[in-house]
Amino acid sequence: MVDQLSLVKTSADAPSGQRYEAETAPAQCQGTIDSNQAGYSGSGFCNGTAAAGAFAQFTVTSAAAGRATVGVRFANGATDAARPANLIVNGSTVGTVSFESTGAWTTWSTKTATVPLNAGSNTIRLDPTTAAGLPNVDYLDVGAATG
Repeated sequence: MVDQLSLVKTSADAPSGQRYEAETAPAQCQGTIDSNQAGYSGSGFCNGTAAAGAFAQFTVTSAAAGRATVGVRFANGATDAARPANLIVNGSTVGTVSFESTGAWTTWSTKTATVPLNAGSNTIRLDPTTAAGLPNVDYLDVGAATG
């Protein structure tokens, strides 16, 4: 059974640590890398294909195994409904994320969660569960893993 993660919407960029931009390899975006909405970080953001399973994936490095706080910066200008996604770490679904509307595609917000990481390389995937796909994804921040 997968637990529903307790995710917190924040207005500040959190957590501090390593930042992984959605438009920079080895990140993967099943969609396009766009730069037409103001307020994003880096050189663009992932505008995922509107389809279930059209994921955004990040390869992250952790100095140690343990639990780490991750923050997903996103914008969802759709007003009809939240855009849910499975949160998958190293191939295992660890919870779900509900990316609610931020009111505009230029209004960015951050969702945080605590996830298990291995020492070394890890994959973190946001896998949308509805035909609406993901919101626009700007980056993933990863805090240090603690035992």
